[in-house]
Amino acid sequence: MILNLVRRLPRPLRAPIRVAGVHTGKHRGPRAVQGTLVAQRFVNCPTCEVSTAATVHGDVIRCAEGHLVQGVSA
Repeated sequence: MILNLVRRLPRPLRAPIRVAGVHTGKHRGPRAVQGTLVAQRFVNCPTCEVSTAATVHGDVIRCAEGHLVQGVSA
């Protein structure tokens, strides 16, 4: 309830309220982890039963849904 009130305030009036400890949460989205760029390739995932993009993490290969793909060389 108070968050909606703060969100409706004009921008200059929101800053002092945030300093007082009332945060709207809009800036708290998921953050990208540093160094998360990985190699990708297409594989046939037996769990999904479809060819899909996969990420290669060293010797581990995971499909786009997060399933571990076995029997494919990295």
